[in-house]
Amino acid sequence: MLLVPDSYRDKAPTRILPAMQEFPPINRQQTALRYEREQPLALDLDEAPPVVQEKPESQATQLTQTQPVDWALIMYPELAQIEDLEIQPAYTALGELSPMLSSNDPVIRLAAIESLGDMTIPAALPVLSGALNDPNPQLRIAVLEALVSHQDASTISSIETFLYDQDREVRVAAIDALADLESEAAVHSLAGLLGDQDSLIRHHAVSALGDIGGEYANSYLQQSRHDPDEQIRADIESILSELVDQSAF
Repeated sequence: MLLVPDSYRDKAPTRILPAMQEFPPINRQQTALRYEREQPLALDLDEAPPVVQEKPESQATQLTQTQPVDWALIMYPELAQIEDLEIQPAYTALGELSPMLSSNDPVIRLAAIESLGDMTIPAALPVLSGALNDPNPQLRIAVLEALVSHQDASTISSIETFLYDQDREVRVAAIDALADLESEAAVHSLAGLLGDQDSLIRHHAVSALGDIGGEYANSYLQQSRHDPDEQIRADIESILSELVDQSAF
């Protein structure tokens, strides 16, 4: 800031302008001192202590130190009950699982179906067969898979009923279930699907007959060699060739 020399200041008029009357006179000495105090101090970086910053623990580290939450068991406490039944005597578990097949929650019904499928006692089969009428097609498929896990030919008649289910996926699951059982008792019911309008159903029926094999399966496949679907015709020829090779040994 420029300072006016005293010679000029002495000659200046002493009248104060109206606009300056509202403000007190400036004390230059106080202003200079205040400016000096506000100047940052010069630090010697060699002597200054290092600054240590504590980094917050990351969220990932915090999660690894806490017990994982099984939300399925919180939302469905019955699932924990079903798991506990695995160490109980089979007939005790069967009595507890049977009422769960009537639960309003499909998650509970599915868990009960899968647990019944893991049982090895024959008494579980009629309970599972009764669940084939579940209104949910995905659960009917689960029942079919559970029945197959028992590998019992007595379930064939129950499975055959669902070869004509209203749901296409259930029909396919029933065909595949009979193929997995590999029982010639299912050949006649599968042969009835070789004239089905749905090419996917015919395709799975042909494959199932090929898996079961035998004289009757061979005869039915011979009659279907002129299927309108080119891929199915090719599959039949391939299966017949394999059956012929197997009979040669």
